[in-house]
Amino acid sequence: MLQDVRWQLTASRPLLCARSADSQYSTAAINTNVIVYSNGMVTWLSHGIYRSSCDIDVEFFPFDIQACNMKWASWTYDGYQLDLLKQTEDGDVSNYQANGEFDLVSFDAKKHVEYYSCCPEPYPDITYVIRIRRRPLFYVFNLILPCILINCIALLVFYVPSESGEKVTLGISALLSMTVFLMTIRESLPPTEKTPLISLYYGVSICLVSFASGLSVVTLNVYHRGVRGSGVPPIIKTCVLHHLARLVFLRFEPRDKAKPQHHNDVTRLGPRPDKWIPEDATNVDPQQMSPRFSIRHRTNRTPDGATNNPAWAGHNSNSGALAGAFSEDLEAQFVRVLMRVNATIERNEARLAEQERRETAELEWKQVALVLDRFLLWLFMATTAIASTVILCGSPYGP
Repeated sequence: MLQDVRWQLTASRPLLCARSADSQYSTAAINTNVIVYSNGMVTWLSHGIYRSSCDIDVEFFPFDIQACNMKWASWTYDGYQLDLLKQTEDGDVSNYQANGEFDLVSFDAKKHVEYYSCCPEPYPDITYVIRIRRRPLFYVFNLILPCILINCIALLVFYVPSESGEKVTLGISALLSMTVFLMTIRESLPPTEKTPLISLYYGVSICLVSFASGLSVVTLNVYHRGVRGSGVPPIIKTCVLHHLARLVFLRFEPRDKAKPQHHNDVTRLGPRPDKWIPEDATNVDPQQMSPRFSIRHRTNRTPDGATNNPAWAGHNSNSGALAGAFSEDLEAQFVRVLMRVNATIERNEARLAEQERRETAELEWKQVALVLDRFLLWLFMATTAIASTVILCGSPYGP
C-alpha cells in the first residue's frame, strides 16, 4: 500500500523571512522534495543560507551581547488558511558550529499572532531570537591592555626628575600613542549615536594623559621658580612642605641656616685714628704695634745721662718731628688699607648671604615641586584606577 509520495515543489514558498537582507532570496534556499502522506499530511524539509538584518548595539563594545530576530511568516495566507506551530521552545542547535568571534548564548522561538489594519484575519508568525556574545579576549589583548600600559607609562611623568627635561616629552608620546589606538578602534566600529565602551575608555584616558602633561608643565615651572630669587610664601611652605609632604610620605632634612652677623660682629672702621691707639703702649709687644707707635716708643727712649744735654735734646726734637710726620703718613695709609679690607669683607659677607638666601629659596621651590609631583602621581594613579574600573566594568554583561 502506498503511504507517501515525494515530488518536487514548483510553487512559491509560503513562508518568508520578514527581515531578509539577501537580494537573491529565491536562490538562498535549496529546492527539496515535498513528502505527501496518505492521511493528508505534507512535510517539506527545506534548508538554505539566509541573511537577515539586525540592529547592532555597540554601546558596551567589546563586552556586548547582540540579539538578532528572524521573523518567519506568510505573506499570502492568513491564520485561518495557514497556521504556524512551534515544535520546541528552543531552536535546534544540534548542527551549530562554533564561531571564533561570537558565542551563542541562546536560540529561542516565540510565536506571535498579529492583526493588521488591512485585514480582519489573524496572521501568525514565529520569531527566532538569536543571542550571541562577543569574545572579548582579542580586544582585551590588542586594544585595552596597551591602553592600560600607556596609562601606567603616562603616570611616570610625575616620577621623572624635573632636571632630566623629559617630563613633557613622555606625556606627549603617551598621548600620541593613545590617539593612534583610538583611530584604529574607530575604523573597526560602525558609526552610531551611542559611544562605545572602549571609545569612552580611550577618551577618558586621553583626557587624563592630557591633564597630566599640562600639570607636569606647572610642576616644572614651580621647580625652576627659585631661579628668580623669590622665596616660597609662608602659606605654601606650611601647606605643601609641612602638611602635604607628610600625606605623600616625604620627609626633608632641615638645613642648618647660619644667619650672617656681619652687621654686628664686624667692627666698622671710623675716621678717627685714635681708636687704633692702645691704652697702654708701653705694655704692648713692639712686634704687635703699628709702625707709628713703635717709632714713638723708640724715640722716647734716651740714653742714660742725656736728659739734660741741650744738643741731645735738639737732635731728639728734630728726629721726633721727622718720625712723627712719617708715622702720620704711614698710619693714614694703614687706616685706608684697613678700611678697604673691611669693605671687601663686608661685600663678601653680603654676597655670601645673598647667595645662601637664593640657594635656600631655590631648594625650597624644588622641594615644593617634588611634593606636588608625588601628590599628583598618587592622585592620577587613583583616578586612573577608578576610571578604568568603572568604565570597563560598566557593561551589564561583565568584562
